[in-house]
Amino acid sequence: MKKFLIIALLSTVINFAAKAQCHEYIETIAESELEPYILDGNFIAPIVTEGETVTLTRTFLAGQSYKIDVCGMDMFFKEITITEEKNVVFKNFGKDSEDKMFTTSEGTTLPVYGLNFYEFTPDHTMNLKIKVKITPFEGGGGLKLEGCLGILVGFQK
Repeated sequence: MKKFLIIALLSTVINFAAKAQCHEYIETIAESELEPYILDGNFIAPIVTEGETVTLTRTFLAGQSYKIDVCGMDMFFKEITITEEKNVVFKNFGKDSEDKMFTTSEGTTLPVYGLNFYEFTPDHTMNLKIKVKITPFEGGGGLKLEGCLGILVGFQK
């Protein structure tokens, strides 16, 4: 029983240290990722594995310019979907989208392959759901890789 408690305690300490390290890493690169926008101080930086999905819901104010940036885990394809209720505002289709284009709700046409950020100025206050799915790596030999993922929100003064 004593061994089990020691192993459980060590596992918890190691897990906490890894999460803290991931958070520090994402916070360190946030300024360069968001430039010229300013990090609003609220972001998530979980450790994720292939196939996992991370969701962040935020309120964005009318007339304020924003940049949503998904960073970290550069070796993986990330499917990013930003929705307001059921309406898709932005979508990055992940790895199978080399020729695809996407038209935002503002009428801007963007290439979606490898695009990990979205800049916009809402004309009304909106609650957006930012969903990031890590696409499983093909040919990984059954191993599931993991790494840091950051979802950052910046604003312009």
